[in-house]
Amino acid sequence: VRRNLTEILYMNIDQKYLETLKNLHLTLKSSFDNYIKSNIDIKSLEYSVALINRMKQYYQSQYDNKEFLEKRYITNGADYFTEQLLFFIKVYLKKNNSDLIAISEKQIKPKRGAIRPDISIWKEDKVVAIIECKTQLGWNRHKWESDFNEREKKLHREYKNAKAYLVVLTGENWGGFEENDLLGEKYYCLLKNKWVTHYENDEDIFIPIEKLLSKLI
Repeated sequence: VRRNLTEILYMNIDQKYLETLKNLHLTLKSSFDNYIKSNIDIKSLEYSVALINRMKQYYQSQYDNKEFLEKRYITNGADYFTEQLLFFIKVYLKKNNSDLIAISEKQIKPKRGAIRPDISIWKEDKVVAIIECKTQLGWNRHKWESDFNEREKKLHREYKNAKAYLVVLTGENWGGFEENDLLGEKYYCLLKNKWVTHYENDEDIFIPIEKLLSKLI
């Protein structure tokens, strides 16, 4: 009886927080349905703005938690960035009645050594594109392109016509892609010289994600 009373006590204290966590998934599904019904337009910057705003709120919440709990570091946002980009790719494919499927963290072949892209785009059992996602490239600013090219080679060993793309949230703190000829074709950087929590409006957008979405279909 004492144990049950203790569990009830803690459930009462934590109920609102637990419900918030539980509702995240339900809210995400509801948001997806609302986007499918909406008039979000690939010819505008609405996909980019929505993605950036989600990342802005994520990081702001992490900074708030860091201050409150006196943490030294915030929780890494790379997985969340991949998840949210995947969300909007799925929205775009669904709204266009595409037969392509977007999946995260799936090996391109079920064998040892096969790459596991952040996001892969499939047509039936074949990969037509992969997308690597990074919040920024500061730690790997001198080696990122050779690493990306190596993954592309591994992709082409299995699917010679598949495309490979790299999406980075911000160029702040590492210099960005500078004047790379493949910028906007293979490489995408949403914000050039600004961290996402300082994002103000669509004038801050460097390379919109719409350019990538339009290449997928």
